[in-house]
Amino acid sequence: MECVRCGATAVVEGSLMDTGGGGGVAFISSDKSLLMRIFGGGSRKVSAHACVHCSHLELTVEFTEKDRKRYREFDGPQPGVIERISE
Repeated sequence: MECVRCGATAVVEGSLMDTGGGGGVAFISSDKSLLMRIFGGGSRKVSAHACVHCSHLELTVEFTEKDRKRYREFDGPQPGVIERISE
């Protein structure tokens, strides 16, 4: 997969979750364990921006510098948890 904005191939797969209580939406990468996903550990804030003219919706995730360093180690699809551990 390729980023539609900058063309990078280091795209992280994940899902969105409701943080509850009007706190908004968070992004959880799919390489997090089930318990981390359930309790919201490692979640990142999501911001949404919409164009008034064409109704295009864009979501952005606020990654930390640690996240950027970790995910930039790989070019292309991110390896799964098992592949990361065995390297």
